[in-house]
Amino acid sequence: MIHIEAAGVDGLLARAVAGTDHVHLVDGGADREGIYDHFAEALLFPEHFGRNLDALMDSLRDVADRHDAPWTLVWRPGHHDAPDPGRPGGGAGTDPAVLEVLADLDDEYPDLSIVIADR
Repeated sequence: MIHIEAAGVDGLLARAVAGTDHVHLVDGGADREGIYDHFAEALLFPEHFGRNLDALMDSLRDVADRHDAPWTLVWRPGHHDAPDPGRPGGGAGTDPAVLEVLADLDDEYPDLSIVIADR
């Protein structure tokens, strides 16, 4: 899993638009429920998505299993959310349990690159 500055995501997105890279972008999520909402919407999770960490992992595996070539999952946790002054750097939405799910997914799928855009 790679952490980059939010501005660094622009290059990844430009390559996706140019058709050279396959990138899925997930924006936002100020709390776990918001994170579930944003992942489900961006990655087209099924309507029966269970809205818990196990269901998140299962749905992410389903997305990963649909790819037969290298791809990148970019999460900009606080992109549409207000900064939280109580978090270092004012970050919003970086839930450690969700980061653990993403790290586990990254370990399971060698053709997947996960990028977390830090504020």
